[in-house]
Formats: sequence, C-alpha cells, structure tokens
Amino acid sequence: MTDDIIHRFSFAAAPIRGQWVRLDRTLHDVFDQRGYPAPVEALLAEMLAAVSLAADGIKFQGAVALQARGDGPVTTVLAECRAQHLLRGIGRWDAVTPPQRTSAGLNDLLGNGQMVLSLVPDADARGDTNTYQGIVELTEGSFADNLERYFENSEQLPTQLRIAYDGSRVTGLLLQRLPAPPTASEMALEQHEALWREAVLLLGTLTETELARWSIEDLLRRLFHEHTLTLQPGRPLQFSCTCSRARTDRMLSSLPKPELVELLAERGSVEVTCEVCGAEYRYDGFDTLALFEPAPTALH
Repeated sequence: MTDDIIHRFSFAAAPIRGQWVRLDRTLHDVFDQRGYPAPVEALLAEMLAAVSLAADGIKFQGAVALQARGDGPVTTVLAECRAQHLLRGIGRWDAVTPPQRTSAGLNDLLGNGQMVLSLVPDADARGDTNTYQGIVELTEGSFADNLERYFENSEQLPTQLRIAYDGSRVTGLLLQRLPAPPTASEMALEQHEALWREAVLLLGTLTETELARWSIEDLLRRLFHEHTLTLQPGRPLQFSCTCSRARTDRMLSSLPKPELVELLAERGSVEVTCEVCGAEYRYDGFDTLALFEPAPTALH
C-alpha cells in the first residue's frame, strides 16, 4: 500500500462524511531540496494535507491552492493539489529572525497575515475559467483551528478538522455533517444531531499521536466501532513539480538579452534552479543565444 493516500468514509445512520489523508514520501520529495526550519516544515506539511482534503471534496478540473502570507518569521507558504492527486509546495521565511518553535501558533508564525484558498481552472478546462478565492481569516489557535472555521463558515456545514505531523509524515482527518434529505422526519433529524454530537465527542478523545500512528481502518474501528460506516477505496497521491525546460526557456527569453549576455560572460553559463523540486537547467552560450533567435518558418 502506498504511504501517500486519501480515503473517504460515511456513516450509514446519518448524513456525516469523512476524509482521511496521509502523506509520507510526498513530504520527503517536497522537503529534500530546501532545508526548511522545523516550524516551516510543520506548517507546510499541514497545508499539504489540508489542500489534499479540500481538492478531494470538490468536483473541479484544475488546481486547488492554499497560500499563507504574513509579516512574521514565516513569510510565505504555498501548498497546491492538481488533478486531485498531484502535490507540490514551498515555504519562505525571514532569514534574519527565523521561526524558532515548532509548537508556535499560526499568528506567531505568520504575524499579520492571511490565508487564501484558490481554485485555479486548467487552461483547457471547459466552461467557467475564472479563479475563485476564499479568504481564511487568521485568529488565535493552530492552523487546523483556523481552517476548520473557514470550512464551516464558507460551506455552512458543521466541520471538525484534525491534523497531526510527527516530523516524518502528516495525517489529516475531516468530518462534516451534511444537510439531511428534505423528506427526513423530525425523529430522524434528532437522531442525526445526536450522532453528530457523539462523533464530535469521540473525535475529541483522539490524540495527535494516535492520529499520526493509526491506519484509517484502526482509527474508524477504535473511534466509531458502535456505528456502521462505509470506507471507500483509497486514492494515491504524489509529488509533482510543474517546472520544465520549456517553461525555463520562456522565462529566460522574457528577460532583457543584454542582461543574459552579461551574465553569460561573467559565469560562462546561465543556470536556473527550480525552488520547488531542485531541478537544475543549464544554458551554455549556444543555448542562451538560441533563446532569442526567431522560430523557423515552416514550409507547406
């Protein structure tokens, strides 16, 4: 079984849905090239888990991105999920006053800032191609606390979110109470409410260590063994960067030619390193000058 996977589950007796995600290898692929301070690493891990849950919960052709920006020790963190299974992320911090404590609250890390959840359609998506954004207001508490309030306020659905990062892998668990069918009786509505309250209480007994350690099967059996649940097959997730030689070509060709020629003369080559995955693209004199040559005209 893959170590990077997301599951959905549901309660048979009430309109309550759940999602569970675990990322392991993906985190190593994201972190290996950067040397993040521990607090940046922890926040980025949590955001990657959260954006996986968000992308899994909607039908959307494109990317779901979660970005945090602020004037605190952590200046920018971006997590993105494309096509519901391709993940990438990056974090930046203040080198002068870097973050010190992994357990710091979100406000301690970001200072005066905000988070934005964006839906970015694919370039070839049909229909509406507008980018949608939702602002996550930052208050006291953890990252999960802030995002939980956003989900509840934006979707108008009672929501519980738990995220645990153990320094190696991250696990996320989301519970939401869905609207009852229009034909539901008053007795059924009362039963749904009672089951939701019970589920919230049971979730409150779950420790971060247990969330980080248990499999989804163990978690559901230990927390909700008195209830009938349906667990959907898991979907694998993986790291995937969008950098390429062609993208780097376009970026360099948009720069003033004299600047690149000067850089080429100083260093003998032009080198571009992707901040996300660490891939290196090297341009010698021929490659650099070729960027500015007109494309050949095709003959028909």
